[in-house]
Amino acid sequence: MIRNEELVSVPQLIEALGRTPAPEGGVLSVYLDTSPARVDGLAYLLSFQDGCRAIRAQLDASQSEAFDAAARRAEHFLRDGFMPGAPAVAIFAGADPDYFFAGRVRMTTPDQAAWDTRAHVGPLLAVLDELERVAVVLFDKERTRLLSIFLGEIEEVRSFEDEVPGKQATGDWFALAQTRYARHHEEHVLSHAKRTVLAIADLLRTHPFDRLLIGGPDEAVSILRGQLPRVLRRRVAGTISVEMFAPNADILKLALEAGENAERLQEANTVRDLIEGVGTGRVALGISPTLSALNNGRVHLLVLPTPSSGSVAECPECRHLGTVGESCPLCLGLLSRTGDLAELTMEIATLQGARVEQVRGEAAATLMRHGGIGALVRY
Repeated sequence: MIRNEELVSVPQLIEALGRTPAPEGGVLSVYLDTSPARVDGLAYLLSFQDGCRAIRAQLDASQSEAFDAAARRAEHFLRDGFMPGAPAVAIFAGADPDYFFAGRVRMTTPDQAAWDTRAHVGPLLAVLDELERVAVVLFDKERTRLLSIFLGEIEEVRSFEDEVPGKQATGDWFALAQTRYARHHEEHVLSHAKRTVLAIADLLRTHPFDRLLIGGPDEAVSILRGQLPRVLRRRVAGTISVEMFAPNADILKLALEAGENAERLQEANTVRDLIEGVGTGRVALGISPTLSALNNGRVHLLVLPTPSSGSVAECPECRHLGTVGESCPLCLGLLSRTGDLAELTMEIATLQGARVEQVRGEAAATLMRHGGIGALVRY
């Protein structure tokens, strides 16, 4: 049985579930809010038990034995192997003793439990989408502090200092030396900026990020920006106002707020691009066009609102998506199995190597007015 110290991260959990075939009997997928308010009285455990009772009441006798075995193993973990330490926990269990996975989720998720032929990974994909990796560089003319933030927490900190001579010169030779001394100072500052750029580039290599936040005095930040190559310049998502020696917790809070603002702006731009791209051959907008693009493996970026609702039918043999009662064009069987629209489309898009973007707020409302789902397609 997995112990609390063996809980894996969301990316590790998705990878493990992707490479492990689901057991024949079925998979119990559980997401529980384990924030501090849910710890007293074990509210998360009671919610798990309620969810299992609701599932059990709908199962036929042929599924009960496998489900009960999976539920017992999950409950044993929650009682004896688990200590809350993250906003949420995700558990995936089957009757097969070798099929048990549990992970920390660094974002609160609604309690839910499902019994299906596959693991429900939609909420995990939503966490990855919302809490993307962000790099933060705090820079002045002598010091650099570089942080990588992923899934809501700081995963690495790097810092260094370069001695830079002051701007002012004194002495009898002041008039001549002033110009030379200022040039010497500028050369050192420029060298420090170039070293910082190399450090950011190395972080991009070891911890790939899409957003870079910069903090520091205006003059220093301007020098650093001027040295950024295009690959880093296009990742700059804004600035943060924080002292060089601020506690990590303060930097994390500001970075998450700035990252969320950048995420909302990107979502609005993505939905706008979808709407404006209709008719160009590079966009599918609405359920039918998007499902068609998914079925043909053409999706580059799947875009969904959150929260999302609706269901879709799936061919149990080849996973073709459509509406209930349609015939699968690949195997001619009926699309008889139904599932959550967001869950199924996100899972299939991910398996095809496509990116998934879940949009919120006004961007989600706009997308709902234009079909509720869309995609940028490859061809």
